[in-house]
Amino acid sequence: MFWRIAFGWLAFVIGLGLAVVIATAAGTYGIPTLGLQILLAVVTTSVTVPLIYLLRRYADRRPWSGLGLSSPPSGLRYFLLGIGFLALVTAVALLLGSAFGWLRVVALHLPAVTLLVMLINIPIAFFYEAFPEELTFRGYLFRNLNTRYPRWLALILQVFLFVLAPIAVTGFMVAAGLGTWDLITVEYIVNLIAFGTVLQLLRIVSNNLWINIGFHLAWLEMVRYVVVPSEYAIVEIEYVSIWGNYMVTIGSVIIGIIVLIIWSLRGRHRVDWSRIEPD
Repeated sequence: MFWRIAFGWLAFVIGLGLAVVIATAAGTYGIPTLGLQILLAVVTTSVTVPLIYLLRRYADRRPWSGLGLSSPPSGLRYFLLGIGFLALVTAVALLLGSAFGWLRVVALHLPAVTLLVMLINIPIAFFYEAFPEELTFRGYLFRNLNTRYPRWLALILQVFLFVLAPIAVTGFMVAAGLGTWDLITVEYIVNLIAFGTVLQLLRIVSNNLWINIGFHLAWLEMVRYVVVPSEYAIVEIEYVSIWGNYMVTIGSVIIGIIVLIIWSLRGRHRVDWSRIEPD
């Protein structure tokens, strides 16, 4: 199992690292930002996903469905449920932020330019971030970890591996003289821990990876275009305090964690956190 976990983790790190290196090199030739973003998305998914598939088939020798990634038609309702759950916890975060006086909702807009930018960004974010990350960490790595360790420990180990991945890529970029450690801050690490936790909880509670992908993708669009302090935002807000920013970005995720933990401990939806799941 150790080697399956190591190679699964490396599949994403290699895919992301190679994408960043190629995009960085391409940027020196004057390729526009949109072209670089598309390049990042294409390389990350085209490297990571086939490697995970090969590991699942030839190393695990287990069916692809065991990762929780059902066919797109059957996964559509879970995908939409993930988006809906993100909308719910974001609304709660806005209400709490307003009640505490940390932020103010200024206006609601529906700007055509923002909708167009989102339409372009959604497939890029899907193939660069949401899909390969969920397939690797909440799919392949967690599934293998849970065959040896109880769910609660598999969740913690998955989060550790999730946080370690961008640190490893950044370290490689620094060693190659192509980057700095500026991105790896305490705030960034805390965000990764919270994000990795809520996404794994979604996977455990729903047993379907599409709900993770929906939540992940919706969160990216939310913090970039939907709920931001700009007249081009769909929900224009004003931060009265720095805590208002934290409430929207990480507060919504923490609210999601609380809701999912409570859900996992109740009634027929109760999760056996000590269960080891043979594959």
